[in-house]
Amino acid sequence: MFKIYKRTIHIGTLQNPQGRLEYHVEESSGSSLSKIMAIPAMIAGAIVGTLVFSVFFAVLLIPLGIVGYKAWRLMKTAQQQNVRQTDSEVFY
Repeated sequence: MFKIYKRTIHIGTLQNPQGRLEYHVEESSGSSLSKIMAIPAMIAGAIVGTLVFSVFFAVLLIPLGIVGYKAWRLMKTAQQQNVRQTDSEVFY
């Protein structure tokens, strides 16, 4: 699935005294354990990322919900007081 490459640049080494630039790309064999653990690690990373994202929004939205509820209650009581004042001012 994933290939790890080892990149090596040799500039003017002892084997190449003219200073010619050589560039080699070799596929690294890697350990079989890292290949086996790659997919579970990605799945675990996705799960942890989702949980952190959810907690972040919960931390933001819970206080906003509380403030919104308090503002709604203030508006509701202000409207009720306004209705009471207009009812008491009406003359028959």
